[in-house]
Amino acid sequence: MNQPDEQLEFINVGGAGGAPLSGGGGFDSGAGGAPGGAGVGGFIRQSRHPVAALFHFLFKALAVLTYVFGTWFSSNFIFLFVLCVLLLAADFWTVKNVTGRLLVGLRWWSHVSEDGKTDWVFESLEDLGEVHAGDARLFWLGLYATPAAWAALFVIGLLKFNLQWLIVVVVALALSGANIIGYTKCRKDAKQKLQGFVESGVTGLMASEGFRNTFLSFFTGGGSNTNQRGGAGSEGNSAYV
Repeated sequence: MNQPDEQLEFINVGGAGGAPLSGGGGFDSGAGGAPGGAGVGGFIRQSRHPVAALFHFLFKALAVLTYVFGTWFSSNFIFLFVLCVLLLAADFWTVKNVTGRLLVGLRWWSHVSEDGKTDWVFESLEDLGEVHAGDARLFWLGLYATPAAWAALFVIGLLKFNLQWLIVVVVALALSGANIIGYTKCRKDAKQKLQGFVESGVTGLMASEGFRNTFLSFFTGGGSNTNQRGGAGSEGNSAYV
């Protein structure tokens, strides 16, 4: 992931029924910082994928600004509603298909099977060490901060009794919530997959013939040397007598 155009190698992990395959936490992103500047702008400048990082926040910001200040420029509710929904849909697609793959090495999707169950499919980068700490911070910050902002706007709209504008907020919460659920499941599943690789590698090493031979020779060789030293001592005692 050192080059933006380099094709990512993913491991494909599937889960069924919309249930996560593990209960682990998030990736350890490291303790890197953004020496080039402070705040989100500094992190974007230090990102390995600055264009993806920019668009991770661009559609979110445009949707919120349109919702808050759109009436300053137009009194047409239908126009503003459609514009907000289009921006929210663009953000949902960008986060789901582009920025998640580039910034944190994750991708998810779901489909309904023939029996009516929701099947979740997860992909994750094979080498999670390639995930840049600053990119990971940007991604999760944008993912979780956005619904918090829309939740605050929902409360304000409810207090002002702007019911028609609350429809926009509900759409925003639904789309951002879908990405949160998908990436949370994907992150947990990737951790379980990594843990399984480590455990299977240790088990395979212990079960290998070379390991068993080395393990046995360590003890049998030590026992033989002890017996040889004991035998030599007995012969010496016999000769002395």
